[in-house]
Amino acid sequence: MKKLSVSLFGFALLAALGGAGYGQGLPLPYYYSEGPNASPKEPIRPALTLPTEEAPQAIPAPPFASFPTVTLDQCVQAAQSSAPNLLLAKATLDSAAAQFTQIRAKNGLTLSASGSYAHADNLPGVGATTPTAFSAASAVSAGGSSIGENASGGLALSGPSTSVNATAHYLSEEQTLPSNDQLTGFGLSGSQTLFDGYLGGRASAVVGQADYSFKNAQVTYDATLKSTAYQVKQAYYALLGDQNTVRTDQVSVVQYTQNAKLVQAELAAQLATELDLQQAQITLRQAELSLRAAENTVETDRRNLSLAIGWPLDKKYQVANVPAPAVPTSDAAQALRIADANRPELKALALQIASAKVNLALQKAQYFPVVSATGSAQLLQDWTKNTTSGTYTVGGSISAPLLEGGLLRAQVDAANAQLQSLDVQQSQERQSIAIAVDAALFGVKNAQDQLDLAGQSVKAAEGQYNLERSKLAVGLATNLDVLTALSALTTAQGASVQAETGYSLAVLNLITAMGL
Repeated sequence: MKKLSVSLFGFALLAALGGAGYGQGLPLPYYYSEGPNASPKEPIRPALTLPTEEAPQAIPAPPFASFPTVTLDQCVQAAQSSAPNLLLAKATLDSAAAQFTQIRAKNGLTLSASGSYAHADNLPGVGATTPTAFSAASAVSAGGSSIGENASGGLALSGPSTSVNATAHYLSEEQTLPSNDQLTGFGLSGSQTLFDGYLGGRASAVVGQADYSFKNAQVTYDATLKSTAYQVKQAYYALLGDQNTVRTDQVSVVQYTQNAKLVQAELAAQLATELDLQQAQITLRQAELSLRAAENTVETDRRNLSLAIGWPLDKKYQVANVPAPAVPTSDAAQALRIADANRPELKALALQIASAKVNLALQKAQYFPVVSATGSAQLLQDWTKNTTSGTYTVGGSISAPLLEGGLLRAQVDAANAQLQSLDVQQSQERQSIAIAVDAALFGVKNAQDQLDLAGQSVKAAEGQYNLERSKLAVGLATNLDVLTALSALTTAQGASVQAETGYSLAVLNLITAMGL
């Protein structure tokens, strides 16, 4: 009968204090420090005053609750315009574009114009020079000046393999007999390299190499863009998970605070021991320390996210809830095919190999002779004498190395060795990517299993806690049993939050491994 009296009193105290401490949906507290087989306590005197009911303790808002909320899309977009590493990559890309433009211009066709005017005469008091019409025509033909009015102009089209020049001269010759001569000259000359050992010309090969370098810079920029987005998302999900951890720890602190108060009330009603109270206070202190650590982690996570975005480190904000990223594929063969087509390392190596092949062909081209063709034509018109004369030339040239001390062979060997090295690197990179993709797929599967297990653990811990609480109400469990169950529940809840973060990060790792 005494044991039954204690249990009935426990039900009464449960009704009086349980709703007071847990009206906010918090787990009910525990009450008895001794099991049902323990010796009955001394009868409670009717004059004992029980604690009065208190209003349920509300869960305080986390420190970051008053900060403005930012979304994942806002963070990624902000990083694209302010992330330091992305700004550096953009500057590198702009520099590569400028270099490519310069090389293409230097190895392309250019058109230029020229013009001149001069008046020539004899010095006063010095013997006069009296040129003949023939000497004046020669001067015009050579583009020089003769006594009188001289004017000339021309156009020049030039390139690595082509050169065309067109000129026009006018001369009003003085002191020729019987009167001044009016002479006009026209000239056209050009040269063309027909073959220099490389089909399309070595200049086109140089431009092609510059184009590969520019495309490589574009690949590097795109890789930096993806890497920046990955870093931002990674930091975002880490901050989100730790924000949720703070909220979970706050609930735990409220639970343990209410629990300590009720154990204090039990102690006053002689239904608990000093050891029970000490255990309740210790668990409360542990929960408070855990909450403080979680709040500090949130501050660190926010700084890491700001650093990845390019925001000031003291910027205050909180991140909005966002679902985990979608898994691109769970098929290993498909994931590897996507990675082979999208990983920037493979794209960069492919461009480097293409450029190395061009370089090897250029070095081999030096063994071949260079064949060129030349030609020119000149027309002279003497308007005074109404005579016309003209000349033309047609020719060609060929040049080839005869003795170079093995230089060409060494250059070819070096270019060939570079190409072979890049081929090996490409093969190794593909193998490394295959390993990374397989590991990332396993990581996603394992993180999903961990998340499912964490959910089951929370449900099991909730069931165990409710069971221990019910057993406590009828004297079949102790305060320590319920406290242990409550600790297991809060640990499971925290692990569930971490499992959600781990799953999101695992999916992000797979996306990065596939080059998406």
